[in-house]
Amino acid sequence: MEPFHVAHLVVLAMWLGVVITEVLFEFAGSDADSLRAAARFHYNVDKYGELPILIGVLVTGGLLTVRAWPLTPLHVIKIATSLVSVGAALVCVLWVFKRRRIEDVDVLLGFRRRIWSLAAIAAVFAGPALYLGLVYFLA
Repeated sequence: MEPFHVAHLVVLAMWLGVVITEVLFEFAGSDADSLRAAARFHYNVDKYGELPILIGVLVTGGLLTVRAWPLTPLHVIKIATSLVSVGAALVCVLWVFKRRRIEDVDVLLGFRRRIWSLAAIAAVFAGPALYLGLVYFLA
């Protein structure tokens, strides 16, 4: 196995672990205090976990792209779906950073709905990206 592929798969697996952790935080929030705690926990996970991992995803993905040049149409589709997924995750991180100091429960719930909606878009685009990446990896 090529080291760049392995590195990319490792950071993708780490990202998945972080996302699962965030889902658990968000689902745990049901009353005002737990919603505020979830917002603070999610902020710390994004700051110290997800952001560095997303940088790793982009760096390893960029290295793999350069090594695969010239790109096939499927590579372009894979990269486009990956970038939509990572871009959506980055917007979610921005929203998480904005909501961490909010005290109003209705505003917290509004942010949570926005974050979940965009996270769903990220997941929809991550699926084909992962599939195409594994096809190239196993080929």
